Amino acid sequence: MSLTSSLYAGTSGLSNTGSALQVTSNNISNINTLGFKKGTATFADTLYQTIGTNAGTSQVGLGMNVDNVAQVFTDGSLETTSNSTDLAIGGDGFFIVSASGSEETYYTRAGNFSFDQNGALVSSEGHNLQGWYVDGNSGDEYGAVTDLILTEFTSPPDDTNEITVITNLDSDTESFSTVLSNLFEYNEEDGTTMNSDGYEYQTVLNVYDSLGSSHEVTVYYDKQSDTDWEYVITCDPDEDKRVLVADTDSKGLLARGTISFSESSGKIVSMNMEEFTGVIGNVGISGNNTIEDVHFEIEDFEAIQSDGYGFEMSYNGTDWELDRGSLPAAYPDAEIILSNSTTIYIVLDPDSSGGLDEADLKISLDEYATSGDTLTFNVNDPTELHIQDIENVVYTGDANNNTTVSINNAGVMTTDAEDISIIWNPYTETWAWSNPEGALDEDTLISDLATSDTSEVIIDDPSLITIYNADTMTMVSDDVSLRYNNTIGSWDWNEALKEDDITATYDPALNSDPEINIVNPGNEGAIDSDGDIELTWEASTSTWSVLSSAGLAVSVVASDSNENQVWVKVHSSDTTDTGASTIEFLFDESMSDSEDQLISFSIDPTPPAEYAEAVITAGTQGVIINFNGDSEDDVFIDVTDSLSPTPTTVTDGTTFSFGVNPDTPPDLYRNATLSGDATYCSIDLDGSGNEDDKEDIVFTFEEELIEHSTITFDIEGSTAWRTVTTDEAEETGYYQFTADFLGGEFGSTEADISFNIGSKFDGNNWINDSLSSTQYATSSSTTYQDADGYASGDLTGIEVDTDGLVTGSYSNGQGLALFKVALADFNNVNGLKSIGGNLYAATTDSGSAITNKPGENGLGTLSSYALEMSNVDISEEFVNMIELQTAYEANAKIITTVDQMMNTVIGMKQ
Repeated sequence: MSLTSSLYAGTSGLSNTGSALQVTSNNISNINTLGFKKGTATFADTLYQTIGTNAGTSQVGLGMNVDNVAQVFTDGSLETTSNSTDLAIGGDGFFIVSASGSEETYYTRAGNFSFDQNGALVSSEGHNLQGWYVDGNSGDEYGAVTDLILTEFTSPPDDTNEITVITNLDSDTESFSTVLSNLFEYNEEDGTTMNSDGYEYQTVLNVYDSLGSSHEVTVYYDKQSDTDWEYVITCDPDEDKRVLVADTDSKGLLARGTISFSESSGKIVSMNMEEFTGVIGNVGISGNNTIEDVHFEIEDFEAIQSDGYGFEMSYNGTDWELDRGSLPAAYPDAEIILSNSTTIYIVLDPDSSGGLDEADLKISLDEYATSGDTLTFNVNDPTELHIQDIENVVYTGDANNNTTVSINNAGVMTTDAEDISIIWNPYTETWAWSNPEGALDEDTLISDLATSDTSEVIIDDPSLITIYNADTMTMVSDDVSLRYNNTIGSWDWNEALKEDDITATYDPALNSDPEINIVNPGNEGAIDSDGDIELTWEASTSTWSVLSSAGLAVSVVASDSNENQVWVKVHSSDTTDTGASTIEFLFDESMSDSEDQLISFSIDPTPPAEYAEAVITAGTQGVIINFNGDSEDDVFIDVTDSLSPTPTTVTDGTTFSFGVNPDTPPDLYRNATLSGDATYCSIDLDGSGNEDDKEDIVFTFEEELIEHSTITFDIEGSTAWRTVTTDEAEETGYYQFTADFLGGEFGSTEADISFNIGSKFDGNNWINDSLSSTQYATSSSTTYQDADGYASGDLTGIEVDTDGLVTGSYSNGQGLALFKVALADFNNVNGLKSIGGNLYAATTDSGSAITNKPGENGLGTLSSYALEMSNVDISEEFVNMIELQTAYEANAKIITTVDQMMNTVIGMKQ
C-alpha cells in the first residue's frame, strides 16, 4: 500500500462529505418550500485492497462513497390560509397534476391551487389538478380521472316539491264561515282573494317554479267544529296558469281540506285534501292509461258556459267514439273531430266560433290507448265553478229564526238542485223529504192503497190515481183513511177520534166549559153524527141519559162519579162493542149542586194531523182531496170499477186507506238520507253512511221544534273538486296539490307540491312528527314554515370536504357538488423522481400510481384553507452540518499528513 492510496481515501472523504453537506444545504434552502420533503444522505465504504500480514492476508479500505440520498415523506406542519382551494394532505398520498394540453402526469404534496381564467383548478405553475366529476345533488363521482375545470358558475333553479307549515290553531275561536273555500273571490282592486272576516288565520310562504321565479302561496284556516278545521291553499290568481283554471273566476284556488285534532291532546288525528281541478272534473279512465296520464287543454272557453255531466267515450282500436246516449243536455251536438290512440279533439258546441273545424277541448294521453279503453269526464260551468253550497234557504214554522246551518262535507255537492225541502213531523217526531221537485210520481206519492170490504172497489191500481198538484203533499202520512157515509152520501175522513172532531154546547151555560178528553179513540175511527147528540143531567135523580143519538149508537158509561164527569161511548151500531169511541166530559164543579144540564155535541171527523186543512170533495166516480184547503184540487182517486156517474158499488161503511209519501230524496241525490230529532236535522247527501261523513249538512235549532217546520233550499254543486286519496299520499307521506305558474301546453309545466303540517301518513295512520300542527287554547300562530326549491344563484365560494368533494356555494343559498379531488400513492415513494417545482414523476422504481379518493385505501384526508409546509427541522440540519464539517476537517487532515509524509520521503533522497 502506498501513501497515494491514503491520499485517495482522504480525498473520497472530502468529496463525499461535501456531497452530504449539499443535501443538508438543500434541505435548509427549502425550509419554506410548500410540501418539500427533506433528503438524507447515507455513506458506504468503497473498495478494499488486499495486503499480506503475519496473520495472512488482510483488507485495507480505499475510502468511502455516498450510499444513498433518500427523501423523508413524513407530514410537514400545516399553515392556515384564507383560500378555500389551498389544500393539505393529512397522511399518505400525492395530488395528481398534469400540464395543460399534455397527458404527462406528475405528483405533488404542494396544495396551493387556484382557478385560472378558464375555470381550471391549477397549481402555481399552471398544472391542472386531477379528479372526478360528480353528480351535483348526490356528490357521487362518475367517469375517469380528468382535469378539474369549473363550469357551474351559476346554480340552476329548482321548483318546489314540498311546503311545510306548522301552526297552532286557537281551540277557543269560533267558526267564521260555513264553507271556507266558498269565500274565495278575487278582488282586482286590492288583490285580495278571501274576506278577512271569513277565516281565523292565514300564513304565507314563497314557492318556486322550475325557472326559479318566486310565488306566494297562502294557507287559510277556519274552525269547522270543536275538533275540525278547514284549510284552503291559494296563490295569486294572476300567476295561476293551470290550463283548466286560468280563464275562470276561480283561478288562484289550489286545494282545500280538513284537519282533525284530538279533543284531549290537541294533536293531529287525521286530515284530508281535495284538489281543485277546474273546468274538467270527475275524470275516469280505464285501460292502458291512468288518471295521471290524461291531460286536457281548453281551446275555446266561450264554448263552455254550462254544466255538462256524463261525457263518455270509448276507443275502438282506431278512433275514440262518444256515447251519444250519455251526452249532457247542455252539449247535445258535441262531436269528436280528430282522434287516435293518444289524442282526442272535441267540439263541444258546433255553434261556437270555430264550428266543426276547430276543437273546443283537446285531450292528450301519455300511453297508447288499446281497444276497449274508456274515458269519462264532466264539464263545469266556469262561473263560480268552485262553489259548493246551499242557497236560497227558507225556514217555516219553528225553524224560522231558530236555525243555524253547518256544512261538514261540501265535496258531496256535485250538481245543482233546486227546491229541496225537508219537513219536521211533530206527530211522528221524524224528519222526512218534503216533495222534492222532480222526485215524485203517482207510484211513490200515493201508495199502500187498501179496502175494508168485498165490494167491487178497485183501489190497488196506481193508474186510478191522478195528481193535479203534488206541491201540497209535503208531509208523510202513513195511513190516510176514508169511509163512505151513506147518510151524507159522500166520503168522509176515517181518522181516529180527536178532540178537534167534537163541537159541544151547554144549556144552561156553565161557569167554564168542561174539558173534553178522548178516553178511547175506538177502532172504527171518528163517525160523523147526523145532527147533535144530546145528553141530559137530571139533578133530581143525579143521572145522565141520552136524549138524542143523532143516528149513532150512544150510551153513557158509568164512572167513579157522575157528579163531575161523564163518559160517553159512541159507535155506529153496537153499543156493547169495546172498540167504540169513548169521550169524557170533565167538569170543574160537581153537577149535584147544579140544575138540570143539556149537553149537545156533534162529531165531524177531521183529516190527519199532518193535513189539518185538507178537504174532501165528492167526485162523480171517486174522491177528490184538497190537501191545503185552498180552492185547487190536488189529487183524484178513482174508487169505482166503472164510469157510472155515481159510486153505486160502494156501500155504507166502506173504507179505504192510502199513504202520502213525499219522503223521496231529490232526483240528483237519490242516495241522500235524513236523521235527527227536534234539536237538529242531519243530511247524509251522498248516502255513504260512514261515521266520518254521515253529517254532510246539519241544521241545528236553538230551541226544540214543537210545530211542524220546513226547510227549503237549493244546492249549488260542482265536480271541480277531486278527492286526493290516501293511496296518493303513501309515496311521500303527504297529500299533494297541483300548481302551474308557467302555463305549458296540456299541463306540461304543472308541479305536484306536498303539504306537510307535521304529520305523515304511514299507509294506515297519520303519525305526528316531534314538531307538528296543534290545536291549543292560545292565539293562532305559525310555529315553523319552509318550502324547498330555490331561484338560480351565482357562485360565491368554494368549499372542499375532507373526502375531497369540492362544493360550490351560490347566492341562492344552495351548495352544488362540483367534483372530487383524486389522490395517488406508490408502493415505493422513494423511487419517485424529483423534477423540481415541487413535482415528482413516477419511475419503474416507484411503480405505477395507485389512485383513489381521499380517506380511502390508506390515503390521507384533505384539509381546506391549509397548506403543508416543508418537513425540514432546522436544528436537526445544523447538527448534521456540524457532523459533516467535523468529518470534512478530519479528511482534510489526512491529506495534509500524507503530504508531510511524502515530503519526508522526498527529503530522504537529498
